Amino acid sequence: MIDGKAKEVTRLFDTNTATKICDVVNAFKYKVQEIYITKKGVVFFRNINENTLEVPSQKEVKKWIGENKPDKYIKYFGEVEEG
Repeated sequence: MIDGKAKEVTRLFDTNTATKICDVVNAFKYKVQEIYITKKGVVFFRNINENTLEVPSQKEVKKWIGENKPDKYIKYFGEVEEG
């Protein structure tokens, strides 16, 4: 927000310059998405069938990576405290 007004921010998300974190597969073992991280640390994913990019809730996508690909979570976001 600038002076109390919402400001639109335009960002470029490019799978050629971002780093691929992992693939997302469905219950039938088909790849449906690819998850990427930009040099600035923003996570986004590419929908394979629609060939579209989407910027999800950063908290939710990091949670998914942590639950499903813990080695990738540690590599890109650091160690977590053991419970």
